[in-house]
Amino acid sequence: MRPAAPGWRAEPLQDGVLEDGQVIFGLTVLHTPGHASDHLCFARADGVLFSGDHVMSWNSSIVSPPDGNMRDYCAQFRRLIDRNDRVYLPGRGPAITDPRPYAERLLANRIRREAEILAHLSNTADSIWQIAASVYRKTDPHIAKAAESNVAAHLEKLLSEGRVARDGELWRGAE
Repeated sequence: MRPAAPGWRAEPLQDGVLEDGQVIFGLTVLHTPGHASDHLCFARADGVLFSGDHVMSWNSSIVSPPDGNMRDYCAQFRRLIDRNDRVYLPGRGPAITDPRPYAERLLANRIRREAEILAHLSNTADSIWQIAASVYRKTDPHIAKAAESNVAAHLEKLLSEGRVARDGELWRGAE
């Protein structure tokens, strides 16, 4: 076993659930639901945020209902943008050294997709699959499936806001 770094001391782990705001091993726990209901980020006092899958540097995360929730995902993006961290260390991809503008672009992309979905539904009622095909235009089946998950998450968010309605498998703009 390698000796611990000078100044480091072990803190005992307790059985149980990590809570938002809890400090463990010098890291502040941030409950960031959206991508998944139990997603956590961890923040160091020096402005380093371990962003996990909430903010990745190679692509945006899939938000797949029922465990993923787009409303929560967007709210947690706003929370992270307001934090003023200096670097994100994502679960996938390289470090993000200018995180605020990057996170703002990812959130703006979600808002743009939402507007595209609403525009699509202003003309016709449609299925998730057809909305995803129209808005995302992906031909790779795996990426198309991820797009469908994101569309479903957007639709659930919009439904909770009263901006769309559902008739069986068809979705339409709210009246």
